[in-house]
Amino acid sequence: MASVAVGKKRTFSVMNSEGSSLSDDQIADQLSKNSRVLQGKRVAGTCGNVPGPLSREGDMVSRSASAASIPSPPQPTAGLPRCFDPGTSVVLIGIRGTGLSTLAVIASAAYQRRVVDTDHSFQEITGHSSAAYRKLFGALEHNCRQEDVLRSVLATHGRGCIIVCSAASMERSGQVLLREFARTHPVVHVVRDPKSIHEYLKIWEEGKIRELLAISGSIFRECSNYEFYNLSETHEGFHTQSPDTIESSQDRSLTQRSQQPFLTLKRAERHFLKFITLITAKGETPLEPTHPLSHVSTELRKFTYAICVPLSILTVEMVDIEGLEVGADAFEVVVDDLNESTDASRPTGSPSSLRVLTSARADKISKAFSQVRRNTIVPIIFHVSSKGGILPVAQRSIYLDHVRHGLRLAPEFATIDLSLDDDVISQILSMKGLTRMIGHFNAQTQDAPGWRDPFWIEKYEKARRLGCDLVRLTRPASSMEDNFTIHLFKDKVKDLAGIHIPLIAHNTGQLGRPSMCFNETLTSVTHDSLSRSPQECDRPPYEVTPCITTREATLALYTSFAFDPMQIYIIGASAGYSLSPAMHNAAYKALGMPHNYQTHQTPSLNSLRSLVNDPHFGGASVSLPFKIEVISLTHSLSRHAKAIGAVNTLIPVRNLREDGSIPNEAELFNERNRAGSVKALYGENTDWIGIRACIRRGLSPANAVRPRTSGLIIGAGGMARAAVYAMLQLGVKNIVIFNRTLENSYKLVAHFSRLVSGSPDPGLLPSAIAQDSKTVFHVLRSRDDLWPEGLRFPTIIVSCIPTHALGNNPSPNFTLPTQWIQSPTGGVVVEIAYRTLKTPLLEQFRGEARRGWVCMDGLDLLPEQGFAQFELFTGRRAPRRLMREEVLRCYKDEEGRSDPGLIQTRLDHIDEQDP
Repeated sequence: MASVAVGKKRTFSVMNSEGSSLSDDQIADQLSKNSRVLQGKRVAGTCGNVPGPLSREGDMVSRSASAASIPSPPQPTAGLPRCFDPGTSVVLIGIRGTGLSTLAVIASAAYQRRVVDTDHSFQEITGHSSAAYRKLFGALEHNCRQEDVLRSVLATHGRGCIIVCSAASMERSGQVLLREFARTHPVVHVVRDPKSIHEYLKIWEEGKIRELLAISGSIFRECSNYEFYNLSETHEGFHTQSPDTIESSQDRSLTQRSQQPFLTLKRAERHFLKFITLITAKGETPLEPTHPLSHVSTELRKFTYAICVPLSILTVEMVDIEGLEVGADAFEVVVDDLNESTDASRPTGSPSSLRVLTSARADKISKAFSQVRRNTIVPIIFHVSSKGGILPVAQRSIYLDHVRHGLRLAPEFATIDLSLDDDVISQILSMKGLTRMIGHFNAQTQDAPGWRDPFWIEKYEKARRLGCDLVRLTRPASSMEDNFTIHLFKDKVKDLAGIHIPLIAHNTGQLGRPSMCFNETLTSVTHDSLSRSPQECDRPPYEVTPCITTREATLALYTSFAFDPMQIYIIGASAGYSLSPAMHNAAYKALGMPHNYQTHQTPSLNSLRSLVNDPHFGGASVSLPFKIEVISLTHSLSRHAKAIGAVNTLIPVRNLREDGSIPNEAELFNERNRAGSVKALYGENTDWIGIRACIRRGLSPANAVRPRTSGLIIGAGGMARAAVYAMLQLGVKNIVIFNRTLENSYKLVAHFSRLVSGSPDPGLLPSAIAQDSKTVFHVLRSRDDLWPEGLRFPTIIVSCIPTHALGNNPSPNFTLPTQWIQSPTGGVVVEIAYRTLKTPLLEQFRGEARRGWVCMDGLDLLPEQGFAQFELFTGRRAPRRLMREEVLRCYKDEEGRSDPGLIQTRLDHIDEQDP
């Protein structure tokens, strides 16, 4: 058999559209063919369905036109596993125009996987396109060849590939092959809105495409175990202003940055790669979250909150998801509208009019879920509201349909109603994959059993026995006493023998708010924009919109003295200009924390001891020139700080282990926000996190990090060390250093050469770096040097030298020689400093924006590293957009001048950044 076509090049400026060599007529013909195929007879008894509400063995779809008007409910592959061996191939299926090829290229570049396209394979093997082959040899022969090609592709490329399976392969036998393949591999159904498909294909009306989606959705869901809704990104404002009318070069650069089509896709890229990580547990370090809280399971932290947002709001309103998320540790999508699942196309009162999860309804849920995932970084909880009590038989089927569909979306958490029978719950748990299941029971009436009743212990034991990962039990409070008796119940749980699973337990309603404040794990909260009246809070369903906000719950912990106000500092010799105090204080205020972040400018570290001796010392950011010197005052360093050899964050430790060692990360986070004597100082470095984030934000898919990618670093000080480490974490294996003092350049290279060749920590660097001795460091001796032979021109450039005058030394006015910046696809340039944004280097590359160069400066970097510091200081997620906005609003250059036009331009485009 001839080799399949792989890795086809595509124009990345149109990454939101699939590449295609077919004419409009050919596409129309193929779509018509797909419609005929998908309306064809299904093969019974081959999808591996287990008996249950979704099992429809033997069901046939009519070939008649009426099939389009009465689409069958989607039938996921019930009972198929969702846990796979590492490295198994991922299959993408869907109709044309949903973005299959684009998503495959994105995943291929990020994970170094091979792309296998069944359409390309068919043409390479037969010498004809699918449409041409069908015309030449007839439908029967065409179907047989499609089956042969698909069977061969699946058998040959079961590992290390992203397989794009076109609708042409989805004949009846192709469906059987994919269902079988889905038993051991992720098969992802990709969905997109009809309008975007129509705009790409430019044929047929939207109604016709909507009809095809309704038909195909049922078939594709039968053949897949996961689903990804590919949200369309727009280029709003792409041509709203002529470059000639923009006053400053900074404005022009920023507008061009926001208009770059490949940057428009960065959010889509992050979204899809996170999805792939969640369904495969792929341990690729370059894609792992770098913020400290990401390394500690949400349920292991204390006083965490889940913002509850009803699906009925997400699907009908324009929701500020990132605004709702502020202060939350998880985002709970609450399916509150099961009544909308009735199939209106069927006669009322007939057996078939029972509520079913229609294809259109499933699409609506998938879209809302994807909107949440794209605009947040916290875990998502998928919760289907059962309205409490025992589910009636008529509602049980539609409830389970929704739960099963939710698992297809790969939420980090999902709930299952504990009132269901054991065998039903076990069936759901068997298909959870990597989703953590919350056994849930929500009583809706005040006459429900009290917390002293054995009923609640039985619910906890049931969830634990069946294999739930967490338990959530709630009931409406009938008196204030219920807020005290709940602690008796929690004590009983602690006394149970055996392994304990995390418990979420609190009262609901106005009277239940005290227990909500002191529940330690994923308390259900609301937002001011979603809050109901006190009367509504005391009426079921209590779970749809809780009666306390994240900020109210946090404030309660401080006003009740459970937490203490803390003093946090930035320490440096020239820290007076820092924007960090404004950024952090705005974040504390938004979350309801009475902390204070202030500047401590000092010529030496001698005064640090007096700050640390304050019982309310909450930590410090360390600025120049103390990032290396401060190491001598710490008791322990993080692995990142050790590797870099510099510290920019000090964390007070108030409780040591019995052997005198520093507690683990979860224990460190859980002692935040509490005053007391400081027993030790823990050193961390977040500079590399900020640099890494800026690089990733500015890199186009065409410049995604590959084995031959080169990076250039200007400077050899502490920030240059962080920049080298950031590049290594991204998988860059060719790093070039240029610095005025050669001796420091060689010291820097020697340090990281030792790290790469002999790191004792196997998880410190990406496997591609840690296991490969071919990582290359090169020192450029002068600006006259040619770019090193054998290395590609850099697509990543980070400048770590001062941009302003230091004492009697003037600003360096540094630019790069043109012979070093010949990358044909451009790249990203990061200027670390922000005292001035009009640096010669940034001006140089702003002039190269049309060649694909993207500029990032200190106003991009400061918040990115600040998010990590905020988490270290408080143990809470940072309000990222708010911190970015505060940095921009408070910015003044080295002469104390603001630039309202520049700032407004950046504020206008702030929503285009990753959350």
